[in-house]
Amino acid sequence: MRIHDRYARVTPYEMALPGRAFAEERFELIREEADGRGVDIWDPGAFSMLEQSRRAIADIRVEDDNPVLFVQYGVILFHAFHFWSAGEHLYLLGNEAAHQVTRAGLPSGPDDWAFAAPSRAGYVQLPHYLFWARPEAGGPAEAIDGFFWVLTPAHRLHLMVASGMRADRPGLGVMPVPEIPGEEASRWAAANVRERGDDFGSTLPGGEDLCSIETLGEVVKLAGRLFWQLEQGLLHAGAPTKGDDTRSGAPEVGTDPRTSSRAPLASTLPWRLITTAEAP
Repeated sequence: MRIHDRYARVTPYEMALPGRAFAEERFELIREEADGRGVDIWDPGAFSMLEQSRRAIADIRVEDDNPVLFVQYGVILFHAFHFWSAGEHLYLLGNEAAHQVTRAGLPSGPDDWAFAAPSRAGYVQLPHYLFWARPEAGGPAEAIDGFFWVLTPAHRLHLMVASGMRADRPGLGVMPVPEIPGEEASRWAAANVRERGDDFGSTLPGGEDLCSIETLGEVVKLAGRLFWQLEQGLLHAGAPTKGDDTRSGAPEVGTDPRTSSRAPLASTLPWRLITTAEAP
């Protein structure tokens, strides 16, 4: 088993929020306000405009942040809320499973497949430093940590990619995917997204063994292929593994994770490893 597959790294959910007590208190207040006012919590715009959401956003923003980033923080809080509300479902995509999902030529799903997910909301963490994207056009490439999903009762899909999570600096980058109907997401899962070259093919110099996300359509395709393969039994999600409450990293070759800054911190959340069907 590769070192990556041994543990789930600290997640954007844990990084963005001040702690579990904050999530429990604030998210309950948000839910109570939404219920009391009849606000649709599945609508990111309406969710962000709740008074309790605005207070929570003010608390997680960096003090000198640009006010125009309010919308971005609203999207982060939207996904964090639904991740918490659904039961904090965290999946770690194993390295071999990731290559199976992105392999060109593998069937993506039947034409009549209705987009589905393992739960109403959750987070898929990708292999460390395998997927890359450029959050800003013309900007530097950043490693993708993973993606959040929310599939609403009306079968509308929300996705948000998290990138740029590094031990040598705080914060993260996000790439929200505009809301998409489930039936359209199903078509994207089986489509050829890029105009040139294979979807997920690396565009990094010397990174032939890596994967790149060049378009938001590839994010939808990645989620769709992954969930369809899980549904069909081509991939397997193992039993939940307890998170590391010490927040220490898993061991790297020749390093002590408690003293080495090269070892990513481990998540405190329970997680499930996704492997290929034939994997033990």
